[in-house]
Amino acid sequence: MTETKQLDFSADSNDEWMQAAYRMYSRQKEREATDAAEGREFCPMEEGLKAHERIKCLQTWGVPERILQSLESLRETKAVEWVREFTLCPREAWCLVLSGGKGTGKSTAAAVWLYENVPPEGTPAYITRYWWSGTRIARTNGYAKDFEKMMQHKFMVIDDLGVEYLDKNGNFLQRLDELIDERYSNFKRTIITTNLNVEAFKERYGERVSDRLREGFAWGGGFFEITEDSMRIRR
Repeated sequence: MTETKQLDFSADSNDEWMQAAYRMYSRQKEREATDAAEGREFCPMEEGLKAHERIKCLQTWGVPERILQSLESLRETKAVEWVREFTLCPREAWCLVLSGGKGTGKSTAAAVWLYENVPPEGTPAYITRYWWSGTRIARTNGYAKDFEKMMQHKFMVIDDLGVEYLDKNGNFLQRLDELIDERYSNFKRTIITTNLNVEAFKERYGERVSDRLREGFAWGGGFFEITEDSMRIRR
């Protein structure tokens, strides 16, 4: 059986929740006109794009071959259901976190999200990478062009966050904080997969990151834990 668990902020006061909601409301009003002018609105895939063209996009965007193969025999899972519900949420619900062990389908669900919501044809896919692992982000210099692109893309998957090496100087945590803050501030749709549970996630990445997730979860999305057995084992 699949169980879900939302990131628990039940200890927060009503004032903290109201302040978070007010910040989101104020930011929305400030950016609505700019977002519309710059084409930041959520943009679903054109219906005419064929399946093999979608897969080619996913390959270009960094989705691993192992994940692409699993799409060929895709079955409906709770994780897939969550990502589809996430698609229907308002843009303020900028982030969804899928937590679970190996083989529970969280990465496949994230690929389904890209598969069903890639931008229309004409996007310069050859310069775009929407799929980043935590370890790959850890190897990226904070001043590199790739890091700037991570912050600007409308869609991003951060896969396997939690297995990366945390350097003693905190460089990765600082880089992740900057990335999350930028995407949160500009309503950039983001799915994170992780093997960490709620408590371990909060402990590893701190209150600033958790606070930004909290504001997105207030509008939809959420932190969902997949506790069912591995799909790989069942096969």
